Amino acid sequence: MTRELRLAAPDTAALGASLADPAARGRTDGPVRLGIVDPTPRKLALAERVIRQGRPWRGRDDIWFSPRPLLPAGRVAFLFPGLEAEFAPRVDDVAAVLGGEVPELSTRGVGRHAAAVLGVARLLDRAVRALGVRPDAVAGHSVGEWAAMVAGGIVAAADFDAMVAGADLDGLRVPGIEFAVLGCPAQRVGPLLAARRDVVLSHDNSPGQTVVCGPAEELRALVDQLRAERVICQLLPFRSGFHTPMLAPYLDAFEAGVPSLPMRPATVPVWSATTAGPFPDDPAAVRELCVRHLVEPVRFRELVLAMYESGIRVFVQMGPGQLGSLVADTLRGRDHLVIAANSPHRPGLATLRRLTTAVWAEGGGISPAVTEFTALLTETAASVAAVLEAVREPVVTVDSEESLEVSTEAMPYLLDHCLAEQRASWPDEADRRPVVPGTTMVEHLAAAALRTAPGRLVTEVTDVRFRQWLEPGPGRRVRLSVRQRLDRRLAVSLGEHADAVVSLGAAYPRPPAAWPQMVGERPPSMPAGELYSQGWLFHGPAFRGLTRTHAVSARGIRGELTVLDAPGALLDSVGHLLGHWLVEYHGERYIAFPVRIDRIRWHHPVPAPGSTVDCEIRFGEVTDSLVRADARLSRRGRTLVTIEGWHDVLFPAGPRVQSVHRGAGRGTLSTRDGADWVLAADLLATAAVRELCLRKYLGTGEREWLDGCPPAERGRVLLELIAVKDAVRGLLWDGGAGEVFPAELRAERSGGGYRVTGRHGRVVPDVVVEVTSGPGQVVARVRGQEETS
Repeated sequence: MTRELRLAAPDTAALGASLADPAARGRTDGPVRLGIVDPTPRKLALAERVIRQGRPWRGRDDIWFSPRPLLPAGRVAFLFPGLEAEFAPRVDDVAAVLGGEVPELSTRGVGRHAAAVLGVARLLDRAVRALGVRPDAVAGHSVGEWAAMVAGGIVAAADFDAMVAGADLDGLRVPGIEFAVLGCPAQRVGPLLAARRDVVLSHDNSPGQTVVCGPAEELRALVDQLRAERVICQLLPFRSGFHTPMLAPYLDAFEAGVPSLPMRPATVPVWSATTAGPFPDDPAAVRELCVRHLVEPVRFRELVLAMYESGIRVFVQMGPGQLGSLVADTLRGRDHLVIAANSPHRPGLATLRRLTTAVWAEGGGISPAVTEFTALLTETAASVAAVLEAVREPVVTVDSEESLEVSTEAMPYLLDHCLAEQRASWPDEADRRPVVPGTTMVEHLAAAALRTAPGRLVTEVTDVRFRQWLEPGPGRRVRLSVRQRLDRRLAVSLGEHADAVVSLGAAYPRPPAAWPQMVGERPPSMPAGELYSQGWLFHGPAFRGLTRTHAVSARGIRGELTVLDAPGALLDSVGHLLGHWLVEYHGERYIAFPVRIDRIRWHHPVPAPGSTVDCEIRFGEVTDSLVRADARLSRRGRTLVTIEGWHDVLFPAGPRVQSVHRGAGRGTLSTRDGADWVLAADLLATAAVRELCLRKYLGTGEREWLDGCPPAERGRVLLELIAVKDAVRGLLWDGGAGEVFPAELRAERSGGGYRVTGRHGRVVPDVVVEVTSGPGQVVARVRGQEETS
């Protein structure tokens, strides 16, 4: 049974008081709302911080908070998905509660795949309406537009069902041409298509995704060209020619389908992705549009923008898949909610519970039939106290404390886990920025717990949180604390850097059932070894545990890991495989660091160093800033470790940031413009990217000097230091120098500019660099020519 906490108040202050003290909650029908599915102490603490910040929070950690609800001023749209590479809906429980049959879910052939997608969409349409969420408009992507026509009343459900029942789904004839998804806007693809007669645009999906279609050889040539330009591309596993002129010779069979059905006035406005506007009223015009829909591109990006301009603010995705991410990409920066009615990662009813919570938090009403329909527990304002009491953290007592030496003398393997690459044999260890991997901290947390009960086994680690970087230093010691909880589990913390809850047992738990085989697989575009050799991953030999990557798909990846000696290296290698998936599918945001793991369970002992294990990762939530995944490690068919809820924060990594991350000796954040080196301030717009670049550019003493600057000046000073160093590096390259790392240079203010000197043997001309600041940028120019070192 799923618990849920819902609170409403007149303002954020009153809402925060209600959460902290149910007795002080006052009104519970105000406009400011908070919803939490399966509340836990961690979620409640996070919700308190979210309320204090006063900004919308939509779904992460199953928390929804809206200080200014989108509804009822805004409106709701149901969006029906089309065909995607992976299709794994979970609707058995939904169909059982509604008293209907589970649609056939076969994806064998285009016809059956389309019928399955439409069947699931219509089942979910019925379920979501039964929950009291009603659309103000409906639309579809590709074949999803037919489901939208049924949902909007243009086509009667009985007529549509009869048409599908009489169709020869296995005999559907379509051209044998392929599709490719390109990770770039349609405007970038247009000039390339103009030079290729047989490859055409089929879908303008979002600013970051375009789909093209054409014969295999020509299409693969285009994909190879774009991959060489570091555009992420994926060939789709089905062929049809839908939404292109290539389908025209095959239209007879399709014209006998939906376009032949009786057309009725819409009961809910139906929008077309062919015209990016509402369907016409005239039945003949509707039939004509149905045919155009088959041979003209899907203009989904324009459709979403037009619907938003019409007042739609809540978009409900009526099925599993990635349609919602296209909406989020298109509406980035605009206030909106995207929520899916189904997910392959949880039961259907559990996903619907999250949907109703999200819509309620945005000001939507929920039907009284919710409880009967879902058989889930809905917590009302009267039972808030009971929910808070049920999830209250047990009282704990200190059981043991010890200190852990965190230095490269005690942990020499950390020299292979450094964030800032430097020249070979660089003498200043601090400039290399070694850090303790999060998974190594997990190893130490588990070991500390185990020392309180010799002879037991670590069976599970949950609620892992990585809170601060842990950097080694000479003789540095960090406190390890173990506390016994009332539920007999152990709460363990490593200073202010990481904490988790550890379970000990006499035997390992049984592993879960095997995952179904991953669909839509393809070989990776680069072998695993190149991730290390080409700088995509920064790890040295002690942590290079990703041996090979077998296959990738839109929602998963499989590979082989080697067990290494360094503590935490095996689990760290799981992150490397996850990183390979990001390189394949999210090249602009492949730089990632773990911030949380919900649960790690051991089912068998991990084999000795030098052994290999298989690893498979399945991806859940993927946004511009976060990726959530589950993973399993196995050996010879036996599951060793299962990981649930691995969360990585993603860094926006455009070409300039990537060039520095992958090769700090030659990459620059600034760009050369004649004699000037120009650094755009928006490259360092986020705190995460600033911290990453700061670690790569500033040497010993410079960071401390920056910290001593007035807070209001630090951002500008950092930009100046980076631009100054890039300008001098450019001067050295002009003189024939090879790699020049930023830490080899020390920049100090001198008069109205900066004087730059070399460190540890780097010879630098005696120069002064002038710096000027303009709107959104810093410009550096070198003056002076006498050499010094």
